[in-house]
Amino acid sequence: MVDIECKHDYINVKKENMIKHYKFKTKPYEHQLEALEKSWAQDTYALFMEMGTGKSKVLVDNIAMLYDKGAIRGALIVAPKGVYKNWNDIEFPVHLPDHVEHTKVLWDPSITKKKQMELDTLFDGGDDLKILIMNVEAFSTSKGLDFAHSFLNIFLGRALIGIDESTTIKSPTAKRTKNILK
Repeated sequence: MVDIECKHDYINVKKENMIKHYKFKTKPYEHQLEALEKSWAQDTYALFMEMGTGKSKVLVDNIAMLYDKGAIRGALIVAPKGVYKNWNDIEFPVHLPDHVEHTKVLWDPSITKKKQMELDTLFDGGDDLKILIMNVEAFSTSKGLDFAHSFLNIFLGRALIGIDESTTIKSPTAKRTKNILK
């Protein structure tokens, strides 16, 4: 065993080993591993990577690793209307490791009985990872904001919020920007 003097270095070594030995569903490229090493377990972090370089995969891997370590129990993904369904249909199915039991629900403001039953599964109290995917426009409405607030409150600080294409909330005076930051 290697004797490490600084506790901070020990944490970094453990983190590096965890990432190196993690059972990814899809193998990350070197630049994705580097981004994951830098972003993993940070309170706040932005991935300023070029389009098409796999930012979504890095975020999904980060969510899985944090869930596996017990650091989070829920994830809220916020994305523009034209993109948010990709998280449900592509990003999580392709990249979330199979061993991560999860409940994933795509937000829809027109709540039918069937949709309400689906949304209610996010609040069932199970130990699986709860994932809510919402379009950024939902935060311009009290219905969307209230639901996101209720969802995040069940985790008592053990949730991750990921914002895809954050330029959609770049205006600090916009209602949805204020609501998301709140």
